[in-house]
Amino acid sequence: MVAVASLLADPKVITVPDPDTVSPGFLGFAVMFLLAIATVLLIRSMVGHLRKVRYLPDPEDNTSRTTSGSTSGSGPA
Repeated sequence: MVAVASLLADPKVITVPDPDTVSPGFLGFAVMFLLAIATVLLIRSMVGHLRKVRYLPDPEDNTSRTTSGSTSGSGPA
């Protein structure tokens, strides 16, 4: 603990860069670019999977069709 306190007290050990000259650099650009590309690919994949989904009616709708069809008299008596 004393070693950490002595390192923090010495201004030569910890230097704060000038806020006007600090930038994310190439590594920051590369990470953000890869995240953007991954997001676009995931969205395209999700849209493709959603197009394959078959939307079936609710079970309530299915039972209402069979009951309404049997009361109309279209079936055998």
